Amino acid sequence: MKVLNRNLDIQLSPATILKVNNYSKVDGVHNKLSPSTLKKSQTEIVFQLKDSDKTLPLSVHNLQLPLYNEQEVDIISANEFIIGFVDIKKEEYYYLTNDFYKAAGMKFFDMLTWFAGIMGTIVILSIVKNMYAPVYAITMLTLTWTLNIILKEVFNRKIESSIDKRMQAFSLF
Repeated sequence: MKVLNRNLDIQLSPATILKVNNYSKVDGVHNKLSPSTLKKSQTEIVFQLKDSDKTLPLSVHNLQLPLYNEQEVDIISANEFIIGFVDIKKEEYYYLTNDFYKAAGMKFFDMLTWFAGIMGTIVILSIVKNMYAPVYAITMLTLTWTLNIILKEVFNRKIESSIDKRMQAFSLF
């Protein structure tokens, strides 16, 4: 399947979930200066592929998933990255990530955006010779950071919708 001029090889692999561990960990320090601590949920999953008996451990962060031991699933992978699973009994699929950008091999755009922003900042600092040059440079880096976030989100949404269309085309659904 082609998404944004990139090949995205979507595959389903039958598997069984050997072990699921759900737990929360506290992120941050609880003290007077920082009264709020963040709890992050983490799920440790061990898949066993049916055709090769190979086990695949995976750690998923901040997602509540309907998983249980000995569950029959199909693992959804995109370009060798596990991106989700299909619950065979319910005939529903769930994503384990929202970073489809990485699975599609589009890190180049990320680097390109940052390179352009840093080069723009260097140009601003070399051309502007007044006391506002640092303000312009910080503004340029902030705009680069914002543009990078927006581009990633747009690409992730586009890739996710393409994968959704592909998953609905499978005979299960």
